[in-house]
Amino acid sequence: MEEQNNMAHAGGEMNLGVYFAILRSVWWKIALLSLAVGVATLLWMFRQPDLYRAASTIAPSPEENKPSPGIGALATLGVSIGGPSKVEDLESLFKSNDLTVRVFGKYDLWTIARPESFDPKTGKLKSGWVDRLRGKGQEGKPPGEWDAIRVAKKGLAVSTNRKSGSLSLSFESPSAEGSARIVRYYLDEAKNRLQEEALERAARNKKFIEEQIGKTVDALTRDRLYSLYGQEVEREMLARNREQFGFRVIDSPRVPDRKTGPQRSRSAVTATLVAVFAWCAFFILRGKKER
Repeated sequence: MEEQNNMAHAGGEMNLGVYFAILRSVWWKIALLSLAVGVATLLWMFRQPDLYRAASTIAPSPEENKPSPGIGALATLGVSIGGPSKVEDLESLFKSNDLTVRVFGKYDLWTIARPESFDPKTGKLKSGWVDRLRGKGQEGKPPGEWDAIRVAKKGLAVSTNRKSGSLSLSFESPSAEGSARIVRYYLDEAKNRLQEEALERAARNKKFIEEQIGKTVDALTRDRLYSLYGQEVEREMLARNREQFGFRVIDSPRVPDRKTGPQRSRSAVTATLVAVFAWCAFFILRGKKER
């Protein structure tokens, strides 16, 4: 056993010696090729546009978290309450594809989000090399809903801090001012959607309560229904007049003064180091095959 261990140890040292001998003979090739990869990566990164990220922090409105005395009564009648806005609800709203389609459909954001592939003269997205390989031609196509969803998945970031009960919304694009504008558009359209849902819910509840009042004979029950009807009128009034209905803005989006990417020097160094290991493995395998 001891002799076998010694032989295996000697074989391992011999293999390492062979590897080092191969690398010593081609170290200058590895250095030049790795440096070429790093320079090529750096040149390619310089072709990529600078990216800027604008962010905003919001939280549910304190008034929305106040319990209503009529909630239990409405629930027993089978009326949808649409309770207070929570951080989780706001997170789902800002991550929804419907909100993204609404924002991109209402505002002209393609010159901001995808200036390299959108032609403002024709109003179409330019065909990339992948589309050309698929045989879709070079004419391009008008941007659609799925294009907006893909852009949002790449540039939009939504994160929640459940400990503080706040939500952070940010968007990254080649335009510093454009990123701040897109975040504002998302905030405005989210508030509009919450208001529309609240108004629609209040109108539906009022109609249901009116029908119940017409069917009810008991005076005590009618008084209770009238009280619930007054609460729905109050909800409708607040939804129409409150400036920050549904959530309040803690930090408004500001135009960033520094880019967030791309990290050109870091990418070039990383590519060079990866190329060193890759070329070392290549020359070792080739040397072993020749031997």
